[in-house]
Amino acid sequence: MLGLGLGTTTGIATVVKNWISAGYAERVELNYISTNDSQVPGQKLRKLYQCLRAYTKLLFALPRTDVVHIHMAMYGSFWRKQIPFHLARLFRCKTIVHLHGSEFKQFYADGGWLRRKLIRTMFGRASTAMMLSEQWRDWLHSICTREPTVEIVYNTAKRRENPDRSGRSEVTITLMGRLGKRKGTYDLIDAFEKVVAQHPHARLVLPGDGEIDEVKALIAERGLEAVVEVPGWVSGEAQDALWNRTDVYTLPSYNEGLPGSVLEAMSAGLPCVSTPVGGIPEAVLDGETGYLVVPGDVDGLAEALAKLVADEALRLQMGAAGQALLEQKFDIDKIVDQVVALQEGLAFGKDS
Repeated sequence: MLGLGLGTTTGIATVVKNWISAGYAERVELNYISTNDSQVPGQKLRKLYQCLRAYTKLLFALPRTDVVHIHMAMYGSFWRKQIPFHLARLFRCKTIVHLHGSEFKQFYADGGWLRRKLIRTMFGRASTAMMLSEQWRDWLHSICTREPTVEIVYNTAKRRENPDRSGRSEVTITLMGRLGKRKGTYDLIDAFEKVVAQHPHARLVLPGDGEIDEVKALIAERGLEAVVEVPGWVSGEAQDALWNRTDVYTLPSYNEGLPGSVLEAMSAGLPCVSTPVGGIPEAVLDGETGYLVVPGDVDGLAEALAKLVADEALRLQMGAAGQALLEQKFDIDKIVDQVVALQEGLAFGKDS
């Protein structure tokens, strides 16, 4: 299996770590090879060294390998995975190309003929293309001239013991991840300014990395420092404490695959206000487990958030519905069973 280093906080690493926590590594003979251990922009020489080291490890491993599972996103991730994919095919290994990139559609559309051809070839010749949602599957079918074999494998989230959220004096809205335009961070601040004007007990927490200075500057400009927190990246116990403190999760993003943070929020028993992009509508059912608003619709976002801030019973009802949907559709044990069955089918020559 090839992907980003498991010490990183990326979505790919989180997916694999969730699988391992559910016993995946005990059911297959897993050799995980990191193609990049750094999330820091730049560092081209370091990343080149890590990539070449990964190719060397793969070359020695391929003669005793049945299946090569490649986790891939856009930009550098796509280009790093070209050599492993073709090496695996040269050694007659079965291949799984597992797409994660939230902006991969745009990466394809903006590419020249060579990039688009390489993308179509990779998915068309893979033993299985693993996609995060029905919407991503349909997109793949729309671009491929050679019909790909596709398996929908949803992301998942670890199970959580949730606190009693009734009777709180403050209602906390949270967005976790990389702060910036793509995630809708600035739209959220605009919307929250409207919400807190109606509901002074509302609070907003924006943990993550990315455009922290720009976000803090906008918060100061709007005079929202007393009701909006930007704590930086949180993990481990600090992140667990934040999930327990949160009452409403929001992700007003412009592009997504199937974001792990939304599934984490569902596991935490939280209603979600998000946008109908990528696989999100398969997790956030509008009016049932949360609300969906059009990307960039600040008024719609403010209205949806205000409904949940004002209505504790609605928050608890939607949160419980989301948790039930997670257990039914995105259960971690079911996902691991699906992945192992797919890999065994390929390894032993059975069609999936």
